Amino acid sequence: MKKILEMGGRAAATLDKDLQAKPVADRVTHQDVLLLVQAAIQMAQRDAKLDITEKRLISKMVKVGRVNASEMKEIHELAKEDISLMIDRLSGRKAKKAFLLAIVAVAMADEDVDPEELRMIMDLTRALGVGQIDLRQHKYEEVEDLVLKFIASAAMSR
Repeated sequence: MKKILEMGGRAAATLDKDLQAKPVADRVTHQDVLLLVQAAIQMAQRDAKLDITEKRLISKMVKVGRVNASEMKEIHELAKEDISLMIDRLSGRKAKKAFLLAIVAVAMADEDVDPEELRMIMDLTRALGVGQIDLRQHKYEEVEDLVLKFIASAAMSR
């Protein structure tokens, strides 16, 4: 920023114009993947029982997203962070969609979406502003597949 200011008005305006003309691609980043895993763990713990299907989903997310041991340690250290605060750290619209889908996938994994999980999904749906998911219209496997595709796209761009 300091360098831009030193360049002067016309050069700074040209640089600003160039930056606006080339928008950053809306994609899921590795940092987003870490937030998805963190949110999935929190959602899995929400109903006080960690189902084997929820564990498998989180393990797949970690593997596909290439989350390493030190990142997992950091995720576990932040395990109690308010999930709604994570939203502000997501990189864009695709990351927000992936985040919501990850939460929904975990809720659907044990085939029993309890009222607490449903309330959390509804709250996050409003906060994220990326549309709603009708849980009755989708099977767990479909949602899981979408989540893993979003995560894989981040792993490929690393």
